[in-house]
Amino acid sequence: MSQTPTNSRSNQRILALVDESHLLSAARSLNKSIDWIAVREYLLDEGDGSEAVGEIVVYVGLPPIFVPEFQELRARKLRFVHWLRIHGFLVITKDGVPSGDNHYKADVDLLMAVDALDLVNQIRPDTVVLLTGDPDFAHLGISLRRRGIRVEVATIEQSIGGELRACASAILDLKPLLARFDVLRIEGKDGREVRPDSPRPLTGQEVPEVE
Repeated sequence: MSQTPTNSRSNQRILALVDESHLLSAARSLNKSIDWIAVREYLLDEGDGSEAVGEIVVYVGLPPIFVPEFQELRARKLRFVHWLRIHGFLVITKDGVPSGDNHYKADVDLLMAVDALDLVNQIRPDTVVLLTGDPDFAHLGISLRRRGIRVEVATIEQSIGGELRACASAILDLKPLLARFDVLRIEGKDGREVRPDSPRPLTGQEVPEVE
């Protein structure tokens, strides 16, 4: 059963680890842009009067470096990363590699898993939120729960597999949150998705989705 973050987090320390590519895919499946400030508030219970405190780490796969056809895309993605950082997000990046047809791969799963074990020892959170749909994180979720840490998986609930669902203390369904966001705009003959008009620059969605 899905829950809202505020059900059991009063006076808790929260660590949220976000796979940016997964969040981007979830938003695109609903034809929505991403309001990153609202995402942070949702995952960390900020701005609702609760006393929970926490940290959010966003993992971003970058277009390949030193590959000419990806340099414009990389520049855009780096501007997005800069925007996240100056707005208080911790950001970890990984350079991608070409995978053909103007796509690239930049798998951040291993970075997230290693950081999770390292950060829980440093931050000592009561709750870890894993924003991912990858079933490979099921073992990590179980490992964290064995340490007495509450594990919440944030994704679109209807798409989550049984293995990932079983590892979680609770599922945070992103669909109601994403439904509140602006609709994606489509611009240009190539159908490239760009951010809607907003005072917040860049959503990361003007860069092709990472494979």
